[in-house]
Amino acid sequence: MNNNDKIRIIPLGGVQEIGMNMTVIEYGDEVLIIDCGFMFPKYHMLGIDYVIPDTSYLEDKNIVGLVLTHGHEDHIGAIPHFLRKFPNIPIYGSRLTAAFLRAKLNDYKNEYRDVKIYELEPRNKIEIGMNFDIEFIRVNHSIPDGVGVAITTPLGVIIHTGDFKVDLNPTTDKFIDLYKFAEYGEKGVLLLLADSTNCHKNGFSMSESVVQNTMTPLFAYEDGMIIVAVFASSIERIQDLVTAAKINNKYVAFSGRSLIKYTKIAQEMGYLNLYDIVIPIDRLNRYPREKIVCITTGTQGEPYSSLSLIAAEAHKHIKVEDGDMVIFSSSVIPGNEMSVTRMINNLYDLGAKMVGEDKKLLHVSGHASSEDLKLMYRLVKPKYFIPIHGEKRHLISHIKLVEELNGLNSKGFLLYNGNVLEIDSSLEAKIAEPIEIRNIYVDGKGVGDLEDSIFFDREQLSLNGVVVANVVAKKNKTGNYDINIDIESKGFTYNGAEKSSIISKNEELIKEGKNSATEAVRKLLNRNKRTPSTIKYEVREALRKKFIQIIGREPVIFVSLYIDNVYVDLEENNITTEEETCTNKTIKNKKIVHKKKVRNIQIASKKLKKKKIKKVKDL
Repeated sequence: MNNNDKIRIIPLGGVQEIGMNMTVIEYGDEVLIIDCGFMFPKYHMLGIDYVIPDTSYLEDKNIVGLVLTHGHEDHIGAIPHFLRKFPNIPIYGSRLTAAFLRAKLNDYKNEYRDVKIYELEPRNKIEIGMNFDIEFIRVNHSIPDGVGVAITTPLGVIIHTGDFKVDLNPTTDKFIDLYKFAEYGEKGVLLLLADSTNCHKNGFSMSESVVQNTMTPLFAYEDGMIIVAVFASSIERIQDLVTAAKINNKYVAFSGRSLIKYTKIAQEMGYLNLYDIVIPIDRLNRYPREKIVCITTGTQGEPYSSLSLIAAEAHKHIKVEDGDMVIFSSSVIPGNEMSVTRMINNLYDLGAKMVGEDKKLLHVSGHASSEDLKLMYRLVKPKYFIPIHGEKRHLISHIKLVEELNGLNSKGFLLYNGNVLEIDSSLEAKIAEPIEIRNIYVDGKGVGDLEDSIFFDREQLSLNGVVVANVVAKKNKTGNYDINIDIESKGFTYNGAEKSSIISKNEELIKEGKNSATEAVRKLLNRNKRTPSTIKYEVREALRKKFIQIIGREPVIFVSLYIDNVYVDLEENNITTEEETCTNKTIKNKKIVHKKKVRNIQIASKKLKKKKIKKVKDL
């Protein structure tokens, strides 16, 4: 074996956050990828749609395949962006996972029509590249067709559990294949990558059948309409809700584009039985309210989700009335607590009766609790293990949990995004030099063109508002300057049509700010200091100090100039000036060229650092 005969494990996402799951497995010159998902933006990521993994490390690599464990967005949501950089990569997934991915790619019209997606059934084996043989192992999760992946390499077997729990009484006849995990454990497993999300919870995770048993009597409610919020891809949960509605002789309406899309796919593939009780959302008013169950998206308080629109009284078809019951059949993803709380308060204001997990078993997790994990480790008996899928607290708790298992000689490695674990030909494992990665933010059509620093600017704007000061200074006939400063603000002072007392105070504040800034400009001009950067700085400082003095607020302040006889700096025979000052001008070869009109401007030829430009307009 040569130096390339080693395994490298590199998480690009999913370790230190919930979401954005993506793990790279390298052997020799081949790369296999497990999952490629996105993460919902955290509270400080203002204006961001979602976050995807940084795949720049893979740009010069030989990627032989992308393997998917299941169809949740945090495992497949970033694939459209991934395929733009790596268009010819074959993708492998179970039947429903492949169907959900095809539906997602169809949203991009013909851009991904040539993508190769291969469907595999659990216990099917396939060779990918020259160094990877994979086998899907059925697991239980909150979506059908979830799988773990056994990856046989020249150095040993790697098992990736995917998201899983041990459910011995699921609502379907498909339960976790403990036999196959045990079989690999008997043969010997080199490395296990296991789900960490619920490792800090005691006992086994509850069976999905518990929710169905709870929902059925709850749906007997007759005092109003029932609205239930779920994840769009939680097909087994949706089946629980539809079955409960059927037993109680009620009709079901779906709200949310992704929910309608996924339920249609699941029904066509035989994963969902709708019992012919589904009615179009635009015909709700034709049925008694007490006979309707609306199943909707928006469990995380997403701004334009169906439930958020309902809470804001902006939904086209669903209006909450006194007595309507709203049920959250989901957990809150860490970081979304504030937006969810705000939405719930709005629903309360509309007269809704809220039912949550504190009163009923309306949601059970699809992730392994401590006893599920202990069973997995006892069956697989890996030489090494890596906690995945979780925040730092989950990963650390996972390490401690396994270390406390008596008689299990497994060594754990705590990896965060970009960390590298190497296993050489002697089967010795060590942490290697990490790779550099960053979060890739998707903001509208922009992908990866934002840095973390922009969130500080957006936060300052959201917290303190913005003030724009337009400074105009012209020489009059006497040779003195007439100075006028106009101040406009957004999000800083009250500009409404009522509350005259507040308006009066704001006018006084703006007047004081103008006076202070005007005096600062006058002093500079009297001292013959007319450099644009100096004038702008002094105006900003004058306004900032005055605002802090009067009301204790410090907005973001922008200054624009229109002034006669300003100075620009000349350094090493090159003219330099602030870009924002010389708007619509370019400076080339000691000439200033206006885009609309060329002006005749004389530049003195004295070799000084500062030169005078006469009568420069529109600066």
